[in-house]
Amino acid sequence: MPNCATRIIDEVYWVGVNDHETPCFEGLWALPKGMSYNAYLVRGKEKTALIELTKTTYTDEFIGRVEEIVPLSEVDYIIHNHMEPDHTGAIPAVYKLCPGAEILCTAKAKTFLDQFYGEGERVTAVKDGDSIDLGGRTLKFLSYPWLHWPDTMFTYLVEDKVLFSCDAFGGYGAVDEALFDDQMDLESYWPEARRYLGTIVASYLQHVVKAIDKWVKGGMGIDVLCPSHGPVYRQNPMAIISRYQEWAKNDKKAKVVMIVGSMWGNTHKMGEVVHRRLEEKGIEVKYFDAASAEPGAILGEMLNAGGIVFGAPTYDANIYPKLEYYLMLFKSKKKNGYPVGVFTQNSWNVSVLPKMEAYLKDMKAEIIQPEVVGHGAPNQEVTEALRQLADNLAARITDPCVCSPA
Repeated sequence: MPNCATRIIDEVYWVGVNDHETPCFEGLWALPKGMSYNAYLVRGKEKTALIELTKTTYTDEFIGRVEEIVPLSEVDYIIHNHMEPDHTGAIPAVYKLCPGAEILCTAKAKTFLDQFYGEGERVTAVKDGDSIDLGGRTLKFLSYPWLHWPDTMFTYLVEDKVLFSCDAFGGYGAVDEALFDDQMDLESYWPEARRYLGTIVASYLQHVVKAIDKWVKGGMGIDVLCPSHGPVYRQNPMAIISRYQEWAKNDKKAKVVMIVGSMWGNTHKMGEVVHRRLEEKGIEVKYFDAASAEPGAILGEMLNAGGIVFGAPTYDANIYPKLEYYLMLFKSKKKNGYPVGVFTQNSWNVSVLPKMEAYLKDMKAEIIQPEVVGHGAPNQEVTEALRQLADNLAARITDPCVCSPA
């Protein structure tokens, strides 16, 4: 499977690369199954277009892949759907080998192109709905800002109904074992797609919903879906589109994500009380140890969670650092408006609740009472308070009209 240029349909080729070396995407999100950087070559009767490039470290491999089909010097258009470096790092080398190619991107991407690479003279900024003719094949450009940068657009091959959707509908994982949806076990792949959406596009979920609605209302069909990461959907593009739509709507379920940090185990003992009680109340619980959890897995589970629980010991008179990271992360990813339960460990007579509350207020969280403070292993009083916290949170999630008692 693709360690070579791969035909998708007649004169449309995958010319991307697979990365099994980078440990974390964006330096944050683990890549246990690698990552693909998909690029595509489209040939008409008269002209050839290259859609997307690749990151710098894979430049030579990428050039070789394209030239399995056509010399780079014969490429007429280079189309940038998005300017992030995993899509564009090969620009310096590729542009030199394509001296006659016209560069097409959005106006915002043109600004980024000048900022990142000092390029601009050969660049044409295209508008939503603009198109080019390759000779019997039309490429139409559709603006979709904030999926997930302000420069993003899709490219649509009109006659064959092929959508090159940039980062939308992508997922983690290399595709050297299977490029196409009908060649792989999609059920085992969906968690990676969900994790990708939860991490990369988490702050812009409303734009995903708007983009899908725009596409549906536009009446444009999709026979083949070609994202910039993950598999190519030639059998059933709606398999991933419908899941993105469901995940992006962020419908709240009777589900709680718990993130608990503990130095010596007592905070986890408190977490176990809350965990058990929530499940007794019919709430699904996803419990994560802040010390070892993969952040992307947590953000993926947050897509349809109805509530959050944070548990942390006091550490050097501050919030346990591994737990504070998640408070910062959730604030950054705009996890706003959730009902949130909080419990802490405090044997130093220094309360970290005000510092945790500051994050939660920035997140516009509804802090569910009681906020429980333990002193070592939970005694009967603390255990009862934790159960009450779980009861109040469960009631708030299952009946939005219920307010947390003061």
